[in-house]
Amino acid sequence: MNVDDRVSRVGRFLHSKGPAEVLYGALVSSVVLAATSASAETGELVVVATAMVSVTYWLAHVYADAVGGRFEDTDHSTHHRLRHALHNNTGVLLGSLPVLVVFVIGRLIGLDVHDSAFLALWFTVAMLAAAAAFAAHRAGVRGAELLGETALAGAFGLLVIGLKLILTH
Repeated sequence: MNVDDRVSRVGRFLHSKGPAEVLYGALVSSVVLAATSASAETGELVVVATAMVSVTYWLAHVYADAVGGRFEDTDHSTHHRLRHALHNNTGVLLGSLPVLVVFVIGRLIGLDVHDSAFLALWFTVAMLAAAAAFAAHRAGVRGAELLGETALAGAFGLLVIGLKLILTH
């Protein structure tokens, strides 16, 4: 499989899961990870807290879609809409996983909680920038404008690192 085929497969996967939801999940988990790792003594606490908040945000997203969408969709019951929302809104959960996995990898290779958190947060910066670059490139953006869109997305991740630095000191 060549590079273009792989990029196309990634694009189809992200599109099917809602790229915005995947990015939202990554941001939610990175913010929670930044906050919990500032005072946590164990990596387990960081992982459990981040996972629980990510699941709660996912459920809130499902709830808002199911019940909030009922105002526009009067033909389907809330039960039907809830079942549909549970099935179709997994992007938030999927987006939170890479951040947690990178944190756990950091812990497994011997990094302390603080350094593992920074590893996961820098990964988030790279992920946000890569997603923005990919989306902009697919839209035909090139040159300085592509660089600008990529930098802006990375800057959002840098805000989370700034939060971590503030909470750590």
